[in-house]
Amino acid sequence: MKSSFNERSIRLFYRVVDYGAIIKMKRVKLINDPAELVALFRAIDSEERRNVMTTLSEGWTMISVLVEKYGKGAHGAITYFEKFKLIESRWEVNDETGRPEKSYRTFYNAFQISTSLTFVEAQELLTVVLMSEKEFNDLESKIVEMIGSDGIFANDVSKELNVSLLTLKGLVRRSVRFDFKGHNIVPLKEEE
Repeated sequence: MKSSFNERSIRLFYRVVDYGAIIKMKRVKLINDPAELVALFRAIDSEERRNVMTTLSEGWTMISVLVEKYGKGAHGAITYFEKFKLIESRWEVNDETGRPEKSYRTFYNAFQISTSLTFVEAQELLTVVLMSEKEFNDLESKIVEMIGSDGIFANDVSKELNVSLLTLKGLVRRSVRFDFKGHNIVPLKEEE
């Protein structure tokens, strides 16, 4: 039996599979650090972020369209997604204004979680994920005050706040105000 083969077909185990004209590449984000789970869960923890993420998963979308649809909160969602490299950006010319502006889309369309953690570690991370905004904002403000404009060694912050390094990593993953740079926690500047 002879089968036809062209650029729209892929031969798999002696079977021809036609996927049509559009072949999409599956980009998978590998999560092997348990603290990264905090970022993943918090990326879709509010209706606003879920809506922005859904829109970006459909293709390139200009920031003006996102702000029009979802309000100023779209900027915060974009900042959060960029910190964890969940989205990519490019410059496009806005047809209405004739000016260039950033356009975004999701970078990954799947996640692979490959990690192990103890019950205590799971409890610590879930505590960070489920922490109230007020409690988180209080801790975040303390950390911002501690790191100043230059940053500080992460172990010093952990000791000062009396939290484990895993909890601290979760707090850093949840925040858009600071991030790790080596073993230090440094402030981030929000993009306008």
